[in-house]
Amino acid sequence: MDNSTLRWVLILIGLVIIGLILIFGTPDRKKSPRASRKAARKKPKGRKPSASAQNGNVRREPTIGAVADSGEVTPDLGSQGELEIDESAAEAESEEPRRPPEPKPDRIVTLYLLARDNHFITGAQLLEAAVKTGMDFGEMKIFHRITEGQTRPVFSLANGTKPGHFDRSAWHEFETSALVLFMTLPNPQSALDAWDSMLATARRMAEILNAELQDDSHVLFTRRREAQIREEMRDYDRRKITVRD
Repeated sequence: MDNSTLRWVLILIGLVIIGLILIFGTPDRKKSPRASRKAARKKPKGRKPSASAQNGNVRREPTIGAVADSGEVTPDLGSQGELEIDESAAEAESEEPRRPPEPKPDRIVTLYLLARDNHFITGAQLLEAAVKTGMDFGEMKIFHRITEGQTRPVFSLANGTKPGHFDRSAWHEFETSALVLFMTLPNPQSALDAWDSMLATARRMAEILNAELQDDSHVLFTRRREAQIREEMRDYDRRKITVRD
């Protein structure tokens, strides 16, 4: 076989090999897409960050009212003294059956107890004050004054910071800077009697807890404010008697 013939044979063999490669492909090229697809399927997906994390927000526990620059909590009952007690959480934790919902009260009368000198009221101190003033722990996981033969409280005592109720299983860890006493009208007692009873209890608790007594406007409770509320309670009782007659 001369050189010219050999060259053409080699060229033909080369063309055949190239054609086979184009038709069937190389083994490496056939396996590569499959391998990439497998790797893609096995690749773990990262957890999508939450909306709050993406926005740079950090979860914070809410409190009742505003916190001043000094860190002191100023409880706020909102308009017409609407208490911000987390009823759903209190109901879920409470072991006692709840009564049917009461009609919306005509009025809520409040008094505040704020710990002095940036101190905190501890669970042990609160329990001592409650026992000495005849308050009982009960519905809504707060304290109540209930007279014999009645089911509705004359007045109640709640936490001045959210969630508003108390955790009975954690008295040794409990601390708060504020408490709130409140009574609703109409009341199991006359408005004036209920007010006098709540005020006496608030003053006794203020002594035991070394706390400052404040009115519903979060200012120091004065004799003048006491006289105003007493007159309002008398007017309420008179109106109720007139309506019944």
